[in-house]
Amino acid sequence: MQRLWPKTRNVYPMTESDRMKLEAGGADVARRQELATFLRTRRARLPPADLGLPQGTRRRTPGLRREEVAELIGVSPSWYTKLEQGLDIRVSSRLLRRLANTLRLTAVERVQLYRLGLPEAANPDVPVPEDVLPAVQTMIDGLGLSPAFILTPRGEYIGSNQAARAFFGDFETFAGPERNLLLSLFLHQPVRQYLPDWWESARQQVALFRATYARNANDPYIQALVGRLLKESPEFRELWNNYDLPVGPSRRITFDYPGSGAMTFEYYSFYADVDANFRVEIFTPLSQHETSAKMEALLRACSLNRRDQT
Repeated sequence: MQRLWPKTRNVYPMTESDRMKLEAGGADVARRQELATFLRTRRARLPPADLGLPQGTRRRTPGLRREEVAELIGVSPSWYTKLEQGLDIRVSSRLLRRLANTLRLTAVERVQLYRLGLPEAANPDVPVPEDVLPAVQTMIDGLGLSPAFILTPRGEYIGSNQAARAFFGDFETFAGPERNLLLSLFLHQPVRQYLPDWWESARQQVALFRATYARNANDPYIQALVGRLLKESPEFRELWNNYDLPVGPSRRITFDYPGSGAMTFEYYSFYADVDANFRVEIFTPLSQHETSAKMEALLRACSLNRRDQT
């Protein structure tokens, strides 16, 4: 197994005050604020006409009004307003089901709503294992020409296969010394040089992370990571505020690889365990741009370099 660094370390700045707030119930505040943001964004995206309501000419914002949502789900406007303000309002699974139906949520969005709406849906912490599951590493080692990685819920790279090392090389150069997917994507310039369609990759990764965030809103490292990205990356702020969620497990992605030109892969992302502690990313080479042949050449060169070094 290839570990990319010996042990997870705290690379996200967090003040002692922030840490104390989280320990004193701030995690539940973060969950409620995330629920409030989720509801506001979904309400704003739903045209009134879809529910048989008049569009009118005096709407100041797109989508439904809070009062309209409250009436449709059978609660008072003041109660629903408190829910969207992130106040300590307890909701039942029955009410969440009415909300999901009213807001016309997709299957992925419904899962997000239940994770955020029910406190027991959030994990108490994010375990960071000393070793990656051996079965997961064995799986990606057998993928041949397909670069693959294993990541924690924090977006930290903790495992890779030979094809990944042949294609991406030294991760401290490519992804930055912190070896975090989001930090490298938004704050490390070499990543943008590899990805001609950088914006689409960034959008997809933020959507994947947003789903994970709902499950781990009480993790101080994740809180600090989001805070840093919101402060340092205007692109991340825009995507975070859009609140997109993943629409599928795969997509095509093209890299502009130095010395080899365009290389196109089918990108897959999925969780390899029931607790969602290990996210696997696989890049399957396609025939387009002779990507498979180029991967074979890169692997041969990588093997020769290792042989020369020994």
